[in-house]
Amino acid sequence: MRRSLLLLLPLLGASASPLGDPAAPAREALTGLLGTELASSFSLSLSAPAAAASFGYSAKNGAVSVVGSTNGALVAGAHDYLKSAQSASLSWEATGSHSLPRLLDVADLPPVSKTSPYRHVYGFNVCTYGYSGMWWWGWDRWSRELDLMAANGVTTPLLVLGQEYIWTQVWTRFNLTSSEIDDWNAGPAYAAWFYMGNLKSWAGPVSGAYQERTRALQRQILAKARALGMTPVLPSFSGFVPDAYVAHNPGADVRQTGGGWGGDFGPVSYVDPTSPDFAAISATFVSLYCEEFGCNEDAPNYYAADLYNELSPPTNDTAYLASASAGVFSALQAADPRAVWVTQGWMFHIDQGFWQPEQVKAFVTGPPRGSLVVIDLFAENNPIWADTDSFYDTPFIFSTIFNFGGRSGIYGRLDAITTGITSSLTADNTMVGLGAAPEAIETNPLDYDLLFDHVFNAGPHDVPSYALAYSGRRYKTSSGDAAAHLAAAWGALLPAYAAPDSQEGGSGSVFALRPVFNGTQLGCCALLNMYYDPQIMVDALGSFLQAGDADPSLRDQASYRFEVVNVAVQAVSNEALRLYALMNEGDGTSGVAENKDYFLRLLDQADLLLQDQPERMLGFWIENARLAGSDGEEADSMEHNARLIVTMWGDPGSSLNEYAWRMWAGMLSTFYRPRWEKFFDAVEGGLDQAAFTEQIKDWEEQWTKLTVDDVRLSSEPSGGGLEAAEQVFELLAGVTGR
Repeated sequence: MRRSLLLLLPLLGASASPLGDPAAPAREALTGLLGTELASSFSLSLSAPAAAASFGYSAKNGAVSVVGSTNGALVAGAHDYLKSAQSASLSWEATGSHSLPRLLDVADLPPVSKTSPYRHVYGFNVCTYGYSGMWWWGWDRWSRELDLMAANGVTTPLLVLGQEYIWTQVWTRFNLTSSEIDDWNAGPAYAAWFYMGNLKSWAGPVSGAYQERTRALQRQILAKARALGMTPVLPSFSGFVPDAYVAHNPGADVRQTGGGWGGDFGPVSYVDPTSPDFAAISATFVSLYCEEFGCNEDAPNYYAADLYNELSPPTNDTAYLASASAGVFSALQAADPRAVWVTQGWMFHIDQGFWQPEQVKAFVTGPPRGSLVVIDLFAENNPIWADTDSFYDTPFIFSTIFNFGGRSGIYGRLDAITTGITSSLTADNTMVGLGAAPEAIETNPLDYDLLFDHVFNAGPHDVPSYALAYSGRRYKTSSGDAAAHLAAAWGALLPAYAAPDSQEGGSGSVFALRPVFNGTQLGCCALLNMYYDPQIMVDALGSFLQAGDADPSLRDQASYRFEVVNVAVQAVSNEALRLYALMNEGDGTSGVAENKDYFLRLLDQADLLLQDQPERMLGFWIENARLAGSDGEEADSMEHNARLIVTMWGDPGSSLNEYAWRMWAGMLSTFYRPRWEKFFDAVEGGLDQAAFTEQIKDWEEQWTKLTVDDVRLSSEPSGGGLEAAEQVFELLAGVTGR
């Protein structure tokens, strides 16, 4: 199936290479990352294309020359040079941004050449779009993300924005009205679970203006990604249809799911993947998508489809499961002969009772070999490939989940990452790639730094040595004493980056607990536990503060400020958990009376700390979400999505409350603190826990419906985070562990 060149021309946009400068996309990305002056220090040129990304660089007579197989490889090569020769560091603005030299101190350097062992370097999770607010990002934010992905060697990002526009066209072709489509559509924060059939209608719909905005954004996103040499994973059809579909298409093989998450959300209609109805809808979507956004004619196109994300198939019959997966691929191939199906292997981890070896084998071997790529989503914790003979000879990507729901907190499994990647890469298996698929980005930058260093440095990494080197790259300091204190801080923190296998994500903060005595976790999933000695946070905070005393210039560095605040907030949260244990002693009444004032003081201190940075303020989240609305009414809807997903998630009866809890300024002061105050008052008045919980659910629901007309939250940082951190250290240095 050929696509007209006329269809592809609009996709080139500003990121296309001007005639005579094939490395222009790389130069543009480096300028975005480094600034014009630093980026101009690099001479860039393309080499012949290769099966996997490769680059080479050298430095001579004050100039750095980089050669790469793609524009993305050029950016990755420049980044590798900056790390190894200039002790530089790149990160999101939300996690401290970049640490770069003002000018390159270029010494002669013999040629360095590196080739990635991975055909694919995957980026994002379907959930990232909701939990990281990617649904409200503008082009500048998207452009920065693509630059950073290129620098980290990402070649195969999941880019699924803009599909609401295509789905409106699809359902119109199947005779649905606009109101019927709107009745089905979910809100933008919930798009991932909507398209995976876990829910319908929730927090929706989205307007035509939103659809047009994201359509235009996706064109820009894909143009830049492709210009950098990336091959995106595009959206496709997973089988879920509007309830009205059956009325307009009588005789269609429409069934019902059991409802998302044990019935928290109602049943969703779907067409069976073995049916002609599935094939017709899938082909229509893919054809319209490629007409709108362009698809490869002479290379594979990758399409994401997840049929059973935390949903049970209708039967465990292996013949059916094989025919279901075969049906998905056949439908893709009918519309695009170059199609390759990409599916997340999360279902094999989360529901191992259903997905026994014979069921896994039937599903992954249904399509022809090579036509399906499985993302082994949580492989640093539970590598499914190791127990399934490499998904029974099916190509897979070794992927990591560093975060669930965008939850705050210091967490990692660094040893598991480096040993898992190395053992998988050296095994006789069908591994074709490496991936980062966090449910939210902009957390714990060391995790990402280590993972992406493996893209071009395949051997095992010694974690303490790597953390020491990271501390040297992460900050700019001329003081030997300051550098020693920074290294000591990271050495102290390493136990927090060595979470046990049983730990899925960071420990929950008791501040975010829906108040109850003897709670053990937040909502469904975040454990209230401590898998390391809390004293390490106090020790690390002290070392960070000593570094700032030794070299005051650190205090102006965003990376240093982020770390100090991050560690101080974790230390305060850990201390609050100790107080919570004291509150639970006896009947709780005396424990609350004796400890509530100190508990609330700690909560207020955390809120003060987090006012140091806009990205860690609820006001920033809400302000940006509202900008995605085309008018006041839609802006209110966007704010509702933004408030809801980080608090209740679902309706008052949902078990998903606090799944995506956040330690943010404004969240602590307007949501968590009032809940605890109400709880303490209820305890003093003779607590009826069941009645209190129902009352607090109603209060929470009303909070999610507030808008800027009701309360305005600041998005401007106070700049007092370091002073607040010093207060925390003085408070806790002699307290923790007593």
